[in-house]
Amino acid sequence: MVIVVQIAGYVVLLVVTTTLGFMGKPAEMGLAIIAGAIALAFSDLDKFSRIKGAGFEAELREKFKKVEAVIEKETEPLASGEERKPVPDVSRIDAATRSVVNALHHPDYTWRYFGGIKKDTGLSSEEVRRALDWLVENGYAQRTLGSKGAVWNLTDEGRYLSAVIDFT
Repeated sequence: MVIVVQIAGYVVLLVVTTTLGFMGKPAEMGLAIIAGAIALAFSDLDKFSRIKGAGFEAELREKFKKVEAVIEKETEPLASGEERKPVPDVSRIDAATRSVVNALHHPDYTWRYFGGIKKDTGLSSEEVRRALDWLVENGYAQRTLGSKGAVWNLTDEGRYLSAVIDFT
């Protein structure tokens, strides 16, 4: 679908505008240029984080991450035989990180703000920050921006880690 929109945008920009130019219709040519440019811009929305111009402004990439996280959470687990990132030895994961994983895996929330994690765990800000940094660096959590600041959630590997922690 994206490739069709891109081809149509290029055709409008190159063929239609050139034809309208030879026909001596500058107003129509200008409209065709704008239409082609808009088609090309909207065909690659997933590559933009913010679009602003002509009275229009939108932030996109963060919303896509949230949608992906919801889909990940609601999707069935990997079938047996599929590759999964190896889980670290859970005996080496400190109690603070375990508490943060449990707070992130809260059944009522997909994304958690720092304050909510801190409140659920009862840990200091430094302990929560250290645990979140470790989880993000190791691919067990991801960070993005919510309406009131940074938010975190568990990745698929993080949910698997949470299950392993619960069973040990």
